[in-house]
Amino acid sequence: MLHRTRVALAGLTAAALLAGIAVALPLAAPTSTAASATSTASATSTASATPEDSGVAPPLAKGLLHDDVEGQDVTLFTLSSPGKPREVVTFDELPGKRVEPGFRVLSFTAEGAALYVPWCGGRRGASMDGAALSGPATGPFVAALSPGRHDISLSLEVSKYERRVACGEAPRVGTRARRTSGFSTMTFASPSSARGGGQAAVFLPPGHDVTRPCPVLVGVHPWNGGIWTYGQYTELVREAARLGVVLLHPSGLGNSLYVAEAEAEVLRALEALAAQISIDRQRVSIWGASMGGQGATTIGLHRPDRFAAITSYFGDARFDISTYVRSLLPDEEAAHRVNPLDVIDNARHVPVWLIHGEADSTSPIRQSELLDRALRDRGYAVRFDRVPGMGHEGRLVARHAAEIVRQASAARAPRFPARVTFRSVRPEDAGAYGVAIERADRGDAFLDIEGRDGEVRVLSAQGVRAILLTPGALGVPKGAKVTGPGEGLVRWR
Repeated sequence: MLHRTRVALAGLTAAALLAGIAVALPLAAPTSTAASATSTASATSTASATPEDSGVAPPLAKGLLHDDVEGQDVTLFTLSSPGKPREVVTFDELPGKRVEPGFRVLSFTAEGAALYVPWCGGRRGASMDGAALSGPATGPFVAALSPGRHDISLSLEVSKYERRVACGEAPRVGTRARRTSGFSTMTFASPSSARGGGQAAVFLPPGHDVTRPCPVLVGVHPWNGGIWTYGQYTELVREAARLGVVLLHPSGLGNSLYVAEAEAEVLRALEALAAQISIDRQRVSIWGASMGGQGATTIGLHRPDRFAAITSYFGDARFDISTYVRSLLPDEEAAHRVNPLDVIDNARHVPVWLIHGEADSTSPIRQSELLDRALRDRGYAVRFDRVPGMGHEGRLVARHAAEIVRQASAARAPRFPARVTFRSVRPEDAGAYGVAIERADRGDAFLDIEGRDGEVRVLSAQGVRAILLTPGALGVPKGAKVTGPGEGLVRWR
């Protein structure tokens, strides 16, 4: 949650903080964005109450109702590691502060009835006055506080991938509340529950009206990631809160490369979200990093009419089955079903943004170069950011995270574009934008079709037994004249 005020404290020196001097805390004005703040948070809330604070969720969103804390952000901390001096750091400084991999402790003091413990990448535990706090291994949670001031510590393992203390939100102290906005774990029925399916992390912006169709940004996680991986990116969460974009982080069922079962799980999570809140189907975007970058591109191009924009950080374009992927993709046919490059024809109406560090030795920038060239050769919309000096790392993800949210806020997919180009590499991929195909055999099927001057023109049809048009498709009237190769294949629903 980001719809709460902050506590500011003037004149407190780093030395005083490290010495543990107690200080009375004045409340900042509700609009304060002061970076200088105390490591002790008051329990007094200055945020106005909303209907969700009563613990009664709107009918659509009961599955998103969760415990939260109404109160004050903690904005000043001490950061320590074995054998090194402690540092005083503000929460706003944490995302940009380079930290070498290893064990770290983020400490602060708090006073109130309840503590919101945010998700931080590599969080290994949380303690109060030296005693462990009970909470889930991943994701945020709320802990009760007894009266008085307490020393709180978050134990973290900073990874080589992040090289920073990455917390999506600041800790918060105040009173316990029940609400739907903020982060929650959404659960739903899934045939893949034994592999980690049937759950997704969801972020609803503060004050979100669940009855109003909204933009959704789907984040598919990287190798060794999970539903909370992207919950550690402050830049992503803050911009989503500011612009009213809902975040959905589904399970990729482990290290899957987003093969069919994992792709189905992502789409199942999107449908589960649509059962909880009203979403704008034409304003759903998808993104990911590493395996998630490949996953976002694969899923987005298999189902191009489901997504308004695709963003890939250092994702693969085509897999080499002689490498680590062989256990998941045993042959070229299996790789063909998930190679983004093999369905690049489907990006005619989906802008693709590629972000890749030039120093990436895990997934060489050549992978994004292949996608960029293929998109440009077709005249499709693509943006390619080559980043000098950066590699396969979370700091690169953080650099552009807010802009991905801004893109998702503005992007809109067409419903019935005048021209549809679609390649099917799997039986389950059967069309887009109101144009469906029946495949002739097990091989690829390809269709290029357009509506022009009130007619349907089949430009190319390969491996297609029938073409089915939904009324409104291609912007032509039902029953319009059909011309071109394969004209006898077309019929209207």
